[in-house]
Amino acid sequence: MGAPPMPGASLRAPPADQRLLALAGLAQLQSRPVASDAPLRQRRLCGSEVERDEVSGVQAKKGGATMTEDQASLLSKLARGRTSRREFMRQGTLLGLSVPTLLRLLEAPAAAKAGSKVVNVASYGGSYNENFRKGFLDAFEKETDIKVNLGANASLALAKLQAESGNPQWDIVELTGSEYEVAVQQSLVQRLDYKKIDTSKVPAYLKKPHGIMYALFLFVKAYDQRKIPDARAPRTWAEFWDTGRYPIKRSLNQNIADGSLLEAALMADGVPMNRVYPIDIERALKSLDRLGKRNIIWHSTNQEPIQQLTSGEVALATSWNGRVFPARQAGAQINFTADQGVVSGDYLPVVKGAPNREAAFELINFIATNDVAAAQFMILTTYATANARALSLLSKNLADQLPTGDALKSKVLMRNDAWWAEHLESATTRFKQWQVT
Repeated sequence: MGAPPMPGASLRAPPADQRLLALAGLAQLQSRPVASDAPLRQRRLCGSEVERDEVSGVQAKKGGATMTEDQASLLSKLARGRTSRREFMRQGTLLGLSVPTLLRLLEAPAAAKAGSKVVNVASYGGSYNENFRKGFLDAFEKETDIKVNLGANASLALAKLQAESGNPQWDIVELTGSEYEVAVQQSLVQRLDYKKIDTSKVPAYLKKPHGIMYALFLFVKAYDQRKIPDARAPRTWAEFWDTGRYPIKRSLNQNIADGSLLEAALMADGVPMNRVYPIDIERALKSLDRLGKRNIIWHSTNQEPIQQLTSGEVALATSWNGRVFPARQAGAQINFTADQGVVSGDYLPVVKGAPNREAAFELINFIATNDVAAAQFMILTTYATANARALSLLSKNLADQLPTGDALKSKVLMRNDAWWAEHLESATTRFKQWQVT
């Protein structure tokens, strides 16, 4: 579609472009003979009036929007990966496409070339997506020749929207453990075909019928080494809670659905790790009462405690291992202790009705079996992966601080996602009530 059409040639968009048009709210191009003598072009695009492009004879199908040849050519370049995001935005603006339309087109999964395979994956965006691609996806594409389109804003709501649409655009939507449990209950994701996915390197507790917990995060006790030397750092949650030992404020994660504050509060009150679930919410809140609200600063984003520790605002905080490591590498004098840490993780489930199911299975198989890629992901993120054998490729220092490693796996608590899926709303409501009393 890059070249001007010959008289009588079709202006009908190829399938990939038709899908992008639909996602952007634009109608498919309909072919008509090109007029030999015509006035200025007119168009009805994203709400602007006018019924027909008089030069090309293109008019809206079923009253939808039409596009000029130049706009259609630019769209075709996007679908085939022949233009950068910046250049697409620049040219699209010059050609009269609205910014919301351009952004919708950029967020849409790109189509595979004819005869090739593709898998569309929604994750979280930002630096995590960059490391996900560097660790796993680039190597997967090179080995299999399957293109991976990686998007952002993964959530249970997106998985539900995709599954219930009957025509999902995303094949895989990354979900937290509790989101995964809800997605299974609501039949939003499909069973994995374990005849096509080798799980010989995956510990049994990370494998479920509809997904593998592919990335594992550790909720830990972080501290400022300038104020608390390593030798005096809290090794247990009871020590972290001890206001006599540490008469200072602590920064705590108030998002109990994401962090594991209630679990930490119970362990601080003397509950053994194997007795934490089912969570006694009232006992956990009484434990927090003993710590004292005057000794608490609440945070709600994952980077806040790192900023608070490095700035000196607090000397103790709950955090994630994968946040502390990069800060240390950048020179921050902070550290963490992992004993009694709480392990949570994410799944890559395949959406019900996914058009590229087989390619999705191939990607999951690659993540579960490729040692080098798994090791690279762990080095980049300092998060563990489902492939336990890949730990042998890491330095001892890193392997010993990951929840799947031999040094830690008996000293950490695995988060009970099924409990959280069932009690999330009631637990969150009760916690918020406690916060304001």
